[in-house]
Amino acid sequence: MKGPYTFSKKERLCNRSAIGRLYASPHRVMVFPLSVHWTTQRDAAAPGKLEVVLVAPKKKLHHAVDRNRVKRLMRECYRMRKHQLAEALEQQQLSMALGINYVHQEILSHEQLSVRFEKLITILINELQASEDTDVGEAEEA
Repeated sequence: MKGPYTFSKKERLCNRSAIGRLYASPHRVMVFPLSVHWTTQRDAAAPGKLEVVLVAPKKKLHHAVDRNRVKRLMRECYRMRKHQLAEALEQQQLSMALGINYVHQEILSHEQLSVRFEKLITILINELQASEDTDVGEAEEA
């Protein structure tokens, strides 16, 4: 990763089977207008690795220009906040795959979407910390 504010090809989730596993995962959170699915795995070789797929469905946004605009806005908001999530993943020696779906029929402004992404990243970090606490508790019981 070159810097904290880049979004390179390596960070994009493109593998169909990986995307299928991602959406089959029970981990899901909704911060309107964003719906997020995620999976994590222990990865000592590449801690903090994030792979992301951004979706703006044709069912909600009928015009390609609108879908492209939404995806551009989501990329920008994600790119500016991903370093917070990457730091939390590195501390726990995890890698993460994210599927971020836009589920609204209207396009929000950059400022509105930015606030939602901030809230989303905070929720994801809290979920990671909560799962770490339960993993530690289960390890102590065993």
